[in-house]
Amino acid sequence: MGKVKLLDCTLRDGGYVNNWDFTPSQIQFTINNLTNAGIDYIEIGYLTSFLTNVNGSSFLNIESASRFLPEDKKESKYLIMADVAQFDTETLCKRTRGTLDGIRVVFYKRQIEQAYLFCEKVREMGYDLFLQPMVTVDYSLKEFYELCSRFSEKCQLHALSVVDSFGCMTVSEIKGFVNAIEKCTNANTKIGFHGHDNMHFAQTNAISLFDYPSDREFILDASVSGIGRGAGNLYTEIIATYYNTQHNGNYRLDSILNVASEVTEPISKTRRWGYSPYFMLTAMRRAHPNFSTYLLDKHQVSVSEFAKFIQYVPDNMLTKCTRPYVEDLYSQFVKEKK
Repeated sequence: MGKVKLLDCTLRDGGYVNNWDFTPSQIQFTINNLTNAGIDYIEIGYLTSFLTNVNGSSFLNIESASRFLPEDKKESKYLIMADVAQFDTETLCKRTRGTLDGIRVVFYKRQIEQAYLFCEKVREMGYDLFLQPMVTVDYSLKEFYELCSRFSEKCQLHALSVVDSFGCMTVSEIKGFVNAIEKCTNANTKIGFHGHDNMHFAQTNAISLFDYPSDREFILDASVSGIGRGAGNLYTEIIATYYNTQHNGNYRLDSILNVASEVTEPISKTRRWGYSPYFMLTAMRRAHPNFSTYLLDKHQVSVSEFAKFIQYVPDNMLTKCTRPYVEDLYSQFVKEKK
């Protein structure tokens, strides 16, 4: 079995819950405690060039994010995520001892060409490159093989992830994509998994990779209290406990629970995330969870009614979700129902 490492994305994916409005003290407290816990990779937020109201764990540049790095990094590596459509790589500084270690590059299938150029710049500036193809289920295995081969050939990949953006993937599907990464990338490329919990599959899927017959290193994404978009993510405290009890891990649970106590649980008093039958239904339809989020923001829709509505969404629009589109489609759905 290859080694399994944990990546915490509390400050990044958790930002979908509170608009990345973590205070500087919360950011520092989270990073320090996750470092003390022995978390292998700590993602401290988002890079953006285009937001006018940048605060908390969204950053305009690497330098402003790197000021939160602890003096004693122990064995942890520090990362940030950049969306190819939201960050200008021309503003990227070179990697130094004082900067973050790596950049997680996230993109949709339609943005592969843009991502390719983006990744070349990330590597040119010396950062470890983590490739995050969103909504991995959008790719056929053939298309995913081609993606892995192309980026592996031209970019030195630190890791390439299977990204279950909609929380709908099964163990067998994930293993098919993992197999593609194994066959088409350099043996040093690590294999990541980012799972959302719309159907409570995140833990089952992550645990399945502990027993995957491979010499590769696996990186499992998680967040404290599962904080994240929609149904949230794999729980850092749960997967760390599983690792400690079942695979002789030595993650410090007390430090992880400090983050839950002081950061994520207080947020949960006023902001909601986690399982709901609405998110289960979007996952079953393999649709963007925002079909639920946007609709319920303005309308009282029963679970039964939403089950009918999500079936009404055209197949070619399941991953293309904007507030105006959801509003228009729901109005059309209501009219036709009458």
